[in-house]
This record gives sequence, structure tokens and C-alpha cells, in this order.
Amino acid sequence: MIIPEVVRIGSCDYEVILTDKVTLKESHQCYGHIDWEHHVIEIDKTLQDVQGLEHTFLHELVHGIVYERSLDLENSDEETIADELAKGLHQVIRDNPEMFLDDSYFEEDTENEEEIDVQTDKQ
Repeated sequence: MIIPEVVRIGSCDYEVILTDKVTLKESHQCYGHIDWEHHVIEIDKTLQDVQGLEHTFLHELVHGIVYERSLDLENSDEETIADELAKGLHQVIRDNPEMFLDDSYFEEDTENEEEIDVQTDKQ
């Protein structure tokens, strides 16, 4: 997984900052934080390894999806929450495919190139 410098969540682009600065929320140290007003995700890179950074990024991304989709976690049923999160994740993946693919995916390989029509599953 590639943690990007900017990620689109819903209709907004969020700057992603890996920082050495301590992030506090309600006097507790946090691995990361999302600021909806300034469209910034900050992740403290001193507290965790690469897997931890990826987890924290995804954690903050889900907070962003909940916010951008105006999801009411307290008053929505589980199916609504799961469906809205799935829609939000699907949109993030479609808007930011480079986060989930390595560079080799973008290299042109015409020898083994095969087109697949995703909508009809025809090759």
C-alpha cells in the first residue's frame, strides 16, 4: 500500500502529512488525526512501523468517509453503515487507485495485455 501525499475522500482532497510532531486529542497522544475543516490527515510516524502507518492512514480515511457521507453511526442500522462505508471505500479506491497498486501495474506490457470488460465480464 502507498500512503499518498493527497487523497480524495468524497468531493474533497485531503493533504496527508507524515509528521514527527506529537498529535494530541483530548490530552491523549494519537497515532493520527483528520481535520475536516482544513482537509488534512496527520499521522505520527515516530510511534509505529510501516504496517502501523498504513493502519492509521486507513483508520483516518474511514473517519473521513463517515464525515463526508454524513453517516450517523449512533442512529443507523448495521446494514446502512456497512453499505455507506462500502460505497465510500469504493469511491476512494476508484478516485485513488495508485494507493493500492504498485508501480509495475502502470508499466505498459503489450505482450500480455488483455482487456476485460468489467461490466459484462467478457474478455
